Amino acid sequence: MAGVARYLEGHVYNRLNELVDFHEKKYRGKVFGLYFTALWCAPCCGFTPALVDFYKKYGKEKNFEIIFVSSDHDERSFDEYYKKMPWLKLDYQERRKKERLAK
Repeated sequence: MAGVARYLEGHVYNRLNELVDFHEKKYRGKVFGLYFTALWCAPCCGFTPALVDFYKKYGKEKNFEIIFVSSDHDERSFDEYYKKMPWLKLDYQERRKKERLAK
């Protein structure tokens, strides 16, 4: 299992809010990208639709997965912004992990 996936194990959820098990076959060999963004960031909100299109077009073909790492100030904003995203998310409650990753 890749380093980032190992570090995040137990704290990443899919669109159905199910805990992701990076040991599952579908995650083997995937490249993981961390998407640091926030609802309050206008340039980020402008970029997200383009990234969603790119992900939908090339995600399976290029075997990559994106994990939303929120810089939002509250969980309500996190939830509202995540509704626009088709990929995985780091649990909002994992603020320490988010901060360590950001460094």
